[in-house]
Amino acid sequence: MKQLATKFGLRALLASSALALTTAAPAVAQQQIGFATTSSSSGWYSFYASLATIANRGSEVMNVSVIETGGAADSQAMVHAGQAEMGIANFLALPAMMEGTGEFDGRPNEGLRAIAILSATPNVLAVRADSDIETIEDLAGKRINPGGLGTATESVTLALFEEMGIEPDWQLAGMSDAADFFRDRRIDGFFKTSGAVDQPDSLIEELQATIDIRMVGFTPEQAQTIEDTGLALTFEVPAGVYANQPEPVIAKGLAYGYFATADSVTEQMAYDLAQATFGAGDEMASIYPGGNPPDFVELTLSSTIPLHAGVVRWLQENDVDVPEDLIPDEFEG
Repeated sequence: MKQLATKFGLRALLASSALALTTAAPAVAQQQIGFATTSSSSGWYSFYASLATIANRGSEVMNVSVIETGGAADSQAMVHAGQAEMGIANFLALPAMMEGTGEFDGRPNEGLRAIAILSATPNVLAVRADSDIETIEDLAGKRINPGGLGTATESVTLALFEEMGIEPDWQLAGMSDAADFFRDRRIDGFFKTSGAVDQPDSLIEELQATIDIRMVGFTPEQAQTIEDTGLALTFEVPAGVYANQPEPVIAKGLAYGYFATADSVTEQMAYDLAQATFGAGDEMASIYPGGNPPDFVELTLSSTIPLHAGVVRWLQENDVDVPEDLIPDEFEG
């Protein structure tokens, strides 16, 4: 009897274990998502890494891994080529990617979808104060870095100056190298994306500790030309933001954020990303460069491409009126 009871006890244990396995909720496999960002020397890299951490903590369906790139232009190319599921972008460049025009001529991707726009920031021009550069026209023939290698700042600067017919002696380099070249007088100036219109860029502040720098801006007429091209925005940087800047200067600039395709990121993933971006509250303020994040929802509603369906669902659930032209065809809400 003792042996029989043991046999039945084992049988009962196996049966109960099998029942538990059949009734337990199935584990959800997390999909690995490559997130093409920027150079690790940029303050934005740590921001995107922190954003990925917040998103991973709140999602059961994905694990986001940050990929270092040269900047937005590199990131855009990686997503377009299917080398990353999502990436940062200059949102003014995305319509050309969708339509297959410009540098993407003949290679349209109609599935591009916006997740969020996170900043609209100026690209300021810093030159040595002891140079004879006082206007944009004075850049002709001068040794100028157009922005960090592989960044949207670089590609847009080159395109705009070609449009304006001004030909500096472009010196292509990453920003850390460009800063060294500036210190050593191997270049006369450089374009640099700053965190906000009313906040100085940290690299320029660092250089100003030992070098007299002049901030040079565009004229109102040049600013209108820039706006008309659709390649960049323009900003007025108030007087006094930088040392030795007694007057406001007009800078070009871009709208940055991150995007994916309708197929590379599922609706639930995009929903979780929206929650991490729009719903993080004080945590977002603690990781945002400069510590004063703008209204991400307001910026995102100015997107140049349709939003991802998951983002639309999150916004509508949070009582945001999403413009019809930003709602993608695949949204079923």
